[in-house]
Amino acid sequence: MSPWLNPGPLGGLGAPLKALGFLWTHKRLLPLAGVPFLINLGLFALLFWFSYSRFNAWVQGFLPLAEGWWWLLLYYLLAVLVVLLLLVVQVYLFALVGSVVAAPFLEILTQRVEETAAPAAAAAWASAGIFNEMLRVAGQALKKLLLYALVMGLLLLLNLLPGLGTALYAVLAFLATCFFLTLEFVDYPLDRRGQSLAAKLAYVRRLGLRGLGFGAAVFVLGLAPVVNLAFLPLAAVGGTLLYLDHPLPPAPSRAGQA
Repeated sequence: MSPWLNPGPLGGLGAPLKALGFLWTHKRLLPLAGVPFLINLGLFALLFWFSYSRFNAWVQGFLPLAEGWWWLLLYYLLAVLVVLLLLVVQVYLFALVGSVVAAPFLEILTQRVEETAAPAAAAAWASAGIFNEMLRVAGQALKKLLLYALVMGLLLLLNLLPGLGTALYAVLAFLATCFFLTLEFVDYPLDRRGQSLAAKLAYVRRLGLRGLGFGAAVFVLGLAPVVNLAFLPLAAVGGTLLYLDHPLPPAPSRAGQA
């Protein structure tokens, strides 16, 4: 096992911070993180404006203000719920859209991280061109988005349960988002090794708490002021270091299968 992350089931929690240290130690990689950083900055500003400039209109459209303290209380409770849901979904959508737009640059960055951190484990890689790369990543991103929407839609049904239904929904929605964030940012080394989406999902499941810890750290990174401006490169490098600590087993040779 490589020494990049702390051992143990919660080792993934420190991956974004380790990624920052890795980039700082290997400063020649910093220019490669520059383009994703600028894309990150533009997307963050656009998403912030789009979400919060229309927030009040969304809530009032769903539950218009009316007379009565109980209605006002319901309005603010709904506002809190919408804010929490918006934060969870926003971080994942930000990661997904950013990964598609910055895909060619993050691919090169994570390849260089592999070649620097573990030259013997670095997979052969050949670019299919920026346009083809973006089309391929966009196709997989659409599949992941549909799967995420399906999971979140099913979890929404928990709110129909009396009592703890809403609390259970909030916890499971957060865990599901952490899972999909991990899937998003360990995708680069897995994709270089020709893994299908089903194989990637199986890999993240095998990571267990390490994967959820990494996803939780990425989620917090996406919310932290100032630090979230470097969300894309830090998450992509952190996901690559996580993979290097937990690589796929080598494929069996044909001789071994005979």
